[in-house]
Amino acid sequence: MATVLISACPQDPSTRYGYYYLKKASAILAKHGHKVIILRTATLSNFQKTLVKYDPDLVILNGHGGSKGVTGCGINVLLGVCSWDAELGVKIERENPEWMRGRLVYLFTCNAGKELAHRLLFSGAVAVAAYREPFIFLAENETGVDSDAYPFFDAALKLPIMLAGGFTFGEGVQALREAFQKYQAAAEERGDELEAKYLNWDRLNLVTFGDMNATLES
Repeated sequence: MATVLISACPQDPSTRYGYYYLKKASAILAKHGHKVIILRTATLSNFQKTLVKYDPDLVILNGHGGSKGVTGCGINVLLGVCSWDAELGVKIERENPEWMRGRLVYLFTCNAGKELAHRLLFSGAVAVAAYREPFIFLAENETGVDSDAYPFFDAALKLPIMLAGGFTFGEGVQALREAFQKYQAAAEERGDELEAKYLNWDRLNLVTFGDMNATLES
């Protein structure tokens, strides 16, 4: 059994969607026998305490992302490197990429694939997946429950769900990419050019680093 830590703070429309779908994914992970901890009100302090207490094998961060950092609740930067982060509009005073040493990491947020993902790998993370540019999805409302958003989140969460089933990080990434392609093809077939465009955008902006043969049990 592995331990999975998910940070997801439903504080605005985009993060409410992330929280809704990550909660659904967490139930699947738990069914596979893994211990799942969800930080709904993540601050730097309780994020660090949770890492120390549970020592998770997989960390999934959903929040607002910049090239240098990822936020939890409010403007709390949970993970980052010392620098001005232009996308977040904050100066990060403390860096902590070493907190991900020995872990699998999914930065399910915008922009973190530009630099932060590299820094996590260089600081000892086993494998990292992230998005270089904004993760864009379509939505009908602000609740997270609508058919427009579903394909984007269903595809994006194939990675942790595959990991939960015993597959490798690389196999999870491949399943994610294939899901985006499947939904893109379906959107193109019914003439929905906008959905197809953004599904393709998200797929192309996913980047991965590290050991693609790693598993949750390794």
